[in-house]
Amino acid sequence: MTMTETTEGSYSKARRKLVAARLELIGQLAKFSPNELTQHPIAEKFSPLQLAHYVYIADGFGLEQMKRVQSEDSPLIADLNEHAPRLMQEVEEPTSLDAVFAGMTARREEIFEYLSSLPEVAWSRPYSNAHGEEQFFPELVTMLALHDQRQAQQLVKLKDAI
Repeated sequence: MTMTETTEGSYSKARRKLVAARLELIGQLAKFSPNELTQHPIAEKFSPLQLAHYVYIADGFGLEQMKRVQSEDSPLIADLNEHAPRLMQEVEEPTSLDAVFAGMTARREEIFEYLSSLPEVAWSRPYSNAHGEEQFFPELVTMLALHDQRQAQQLVKLKDAI
């Protein structure tokens, strides 16, 4: 197997996970009516629209962290689930689901472009997670897919509460 074939395999596997998780999330968002998108059925939780925007923000943070893993030696990577909600406090409220979808699509394409450009050696780069444990680049990429899946589950809970 050549170096290019291995990289394409790593990238293809990661892309497949990311796409499947995003489709699950979008499928759950599609179940909300336009009026339901801005409701807060669970106290202290995001509305469905805010949750979609949160996923967009988390993708940007994830991409920044991926770039750090590639440019620094074994960097300490912040926990996405702790850091991304804080970033939400620094941004404006989303204006519409269409605007959020446009941002999500552009951001995910940026991630795919970045991942597809990486050489095989990049996929074995280590980093330390928020608990100080050594992990490797594919685990960081998988974290974004798992994040989408968790947010899709949160959307199910929000829909049930409406």
